[in-house]
Amino acid sequence: MKYFNSLAFILIFNLSCTTESPQLDYNDRKIPVSIAKNFKMTYTDSMLTKSFVSGKIHYDFSNDLLNYSEFFEDVEVIIYDENKTTTINSEYAIVYNSFRFMEFNNNVKISTSDSEVLTTDKLYYDTENEWLFTENKFEYIDETNKIIANRLDSNRDFTNLVTGSLTGSINITEE
Repeated sequence: MKYFNSLAFILIFNLSCTTESPQLDYNDRKIPVSIAKNFKMTYTDSMLTKSFVSGKIHYDFSNDLLNYSEFFEDVEVIIYDENKTTTINSEYAIVYNSFRFMEFNNNVKISTSDSEVLTTDKLYYDTENEWLFTENKFEYIDETNKIIANRLDSNRDFTNLVTGSLTGSINITEE
């Protein structure tokens, strides 16, 4: 009987132990490469400052197939050009690095050193082509115009602007 109990113990022990390590599945949960709080980032090219990004929280998912970063709370992007500075503020932003594409959400405001101001709840920005667009209601104000519409498709300088249903005032110069 003593032999039988020992054999049963060995069988049970061998059946309950495995030599393989458990596999953890992270497919449903993305883990960032880094997390930054109260961050400030400066982007330079040829020793010139091109842009500045700051906010409360930054998640870097450059390890993901989409290679993106998320920004939360008081996001501010400042873009420096030779003749103009553009500031974009929002509560949330996501940057798809591989696609050179940005999305801004919640209290989006663009203001330029030329006194142009655009406000909306959602805005997309193609950084490669310097193109802005939204399907949401927006308001654009400059020195002579106040445009309120439901759709925006424009270059970053607002010189080639297409809108949806338009309200507000716009000055048109005939040539």
